[in-house]
Amino acid sequence: MKKLICTILCLIAFTQAKAAEEVAFYVGQAHDEWAFKVTGKGRALAGKSLIYTRLDELQIVNNPKHSKTRYIESVEVAYAYINKDGVWDFKSVNSFHPVNKNVRPGEKLTIKDIEAGLDLDSKRASDYWVLVTLWLSKRETVHAHSRQDIFK
Repeated sequence: MKKLICTILCLIAFTQAKAAEEVAFYVGQAHDEWAFKVTGKGRALAGKSLIYTRLDELQIVNNPKHSKTRYIESVEVAYAYINKDGVWDFKSVNSFHPVNKNVRPGEKLTIKDIEAGLDLDSKRASDYWVLVTLWLSKRETVHAHSRQDIFK
């Protein structure tokens, strides 16, 4: 019985993965006035019922223009969307990568292989894009994101 259930679950996963589309994407946030320059690249699979995202590499550079050391608690991968009011919002999927590091001005931090997944309830994959949030001390945040049309 256990083997039968495992086989059925594997077939369901295979069917969903076969129907999924793989896309490559980049995240970015690089304005000269902002606290960090955040860039990254990754891949995502989007199917009818789920999105799976893997950030292969994320680079974070503390802007030397501000001459301030900043503490990064964690990095989160989430999914952004436009809500009913026409304003962007995000769906957290508890994909936190602990960093817990002071980053000096001009210092570069590289994080590899961050994964996240989202079950699609009421929205389609094309309604979302990838959002990366840096959680700093004092609950401050810095956001970087992919293009909005990543899954179209």
